[in-house]
Amino acid sequence: MLEVLLTVSSAYVLKKRGIFSEEHSKVLVNYVLYFALPLLSFKISYKMGMSGEVLAVATGAWLVIALSLFVSYIFGKLLKLDRANLKTLIVISSFGNTAFLGYPYSYTYFGEAGLRYAVIYDNIGSFFMVSSIAPLILSGRIEIKSVLLFPPFLGLVLGFMLKGYHIPEFLWKFINFSAASLLPVILFSLGLSLELSRILKEGRLLTVAIFTKMLISPALALFVLKLLPLNSTAYKVSVLESAMPTMIYASVLVLKYGLNHNLAFASAGLGIILSFLTVPFWVYVLEVLPF
Repeated sequence: MLEVLLTVSSAYVLKKRGIFSEEHSKVLVNYVLYFALPLLSFKISYKMGMSGEVLAVATGAWLVIALSLFVSYIFGKLLKLDRANLKTLIVISSFGNTAFLGYPYSYTYFGEAGLRYAVIYDNIGSFFMVSSIAPLILSGRIEIKSVLLFPPFLGLVLGFMLKGYHIPEFLWKFINFSAASLLPVILFSLGLSLELSRILKEGRLLTVAIFTKMLISPALALFVLKLLPLNSTAYKVSVLESAMPTMIYASVLVLKYGLNHNLAFASAGLGIILSFLTVPFWVYVLEVLPF
């Protein structure tokens, strides 16, 4: 937990000192999305293979996201929001930062096994949903191409396809060496993209979004995921992933379709900060409750 906080805060301080800028985070994000993360996805899917457990983790993600969509829609209707704010609230309350925050947290609390399940939850579950459902909510159309050509998803599929085939040792050394850079680069890029001034511009809707995404979603996950054939670690990681704050990619989609992007980015930013409190809380809950 401490290494997550120190890495994010160090990047933020270095940005404020002018050594780095928010623009630099884009380079690091591209490094993660087009290089390190596809390699990690390949490594994990190759070693796990397609199984009932993998499908159960993905199904859990789909169920929790679907319930969050419904809950946030109800909240939006009760608040009598206009069309733009309603769509924004639904998206930012339902899709979590399951990669850029979920991976480091899952690894910190549950080790290599936790990271494996986090990658499955994110790639097949969370990213598949945000790439298909979020554009449908925001614009009325599905962008299947963005799902199928997403590099980490391609890495995951390739790993499943090559399961059983021999991979040369020198390639494994390259994959392991490169994938090891993923977590610190992710956290550093988050620190560079964090902007506290955005948080001050939104009020009531920001509170609703944070409350739904980081408290209601994992509370629902505690019960819903019990219905699936998950082992203890897979269950705990899935609940933890459901507790992640607003996905940055979801915020970018809100900006792309011209809705309330200030609310979206405020939710993502404040969520990162609050996660240092809420994530240990949910880990404690998971340790106390019997599996």
